[in-house]
Formats: sequence, C-alpha cells, structure tokens
Amino acid sequence: MKPVILAAVRPQGGVAVRRALGEYAEVFPVYEYGDAVAALRGRRDIGLVLCGVFFDETKAFDLLRFVRAEFGALPFIACRIGSRAVAPVMVEAMGIAAKSMGASAFIDMPLLDADSATDVEFRSLVLRHIRNRGQSPI
Repeated sequence: MKPVILAAVRPQGGVAVRRALGEYAEVFPVYEYGDAVAALRGRRDIGLVLCGVFFDETKAFDLLRFVRAEFGALPFIACRIGSRAVAPVMVEAMGIAAKSMGASAFIDMPLLDADSATDVEFRSLVLRHIRNRGQSPI
C-alpha cells in the first residue's frame, strides 16, 4: 500500500507533486486551508503533510501550527516548488521560520518545470520523512 501525502499546494503545484511522487505515494492535493483541516481530521491514513509556502495565499504557517497542535509528530514538510525568482535571504527566512515552528524540513526546489532528475531528488527528500500514523518514520 502506498503512503498517503496530503499536498497543501496551489493547483499547479498539485500537478507537479503528483508527477514527482504519484508512482510512490498516494498524493491527496488540497488547495484551501479548510479542506486541509477537514482531510486531516477525516482521514487516518495521512503519513505526511507537504505544504507549499504560498498555500491558500498565506495559510501555510497556519496549517503548520494546526498540524503541530492536533497531530503532534505527523511529518510536515514546507516547500517552495515554484520557479519565481526570490532573494536567497527570503528563501532562507522561509526555511528558518518553518523549521522553528516545527516543520520536519524545508525544500526549495523548482518542481513546476522540472526534469526527471529534479523529480527524483524531490521524491528522495520527501519520502525519507514519511510515516504511517502511529509508527516511526521509515
């Protein structure tokens, strides 16, 4: 059985994440904060939350706070998968903020227009954090 990843991303991010991870995990994309909360509360098979930093405009860190408050050790990876140019200090600040709030990792990788090598690298970075609820990471 494939692990389940809740992908809290913008719609174009959902396509990219499915492309990179879909063969190895069930990717369940959500595009709004309320849908992410409902999925987390309603499904018991989610093994990881993958959240784009621009999820639902500005709700990524709200989702991270929610996950830490209600689901404790559920792995949460914050990511920036778009290719928009951003100052390196801004990317570093995003990673520091996410990790200081309890994210398992921060991934900055332009996945939207990626080649297969980028997909493989992204997949490796994500899947190392997956777990089945109630179990330790694999």
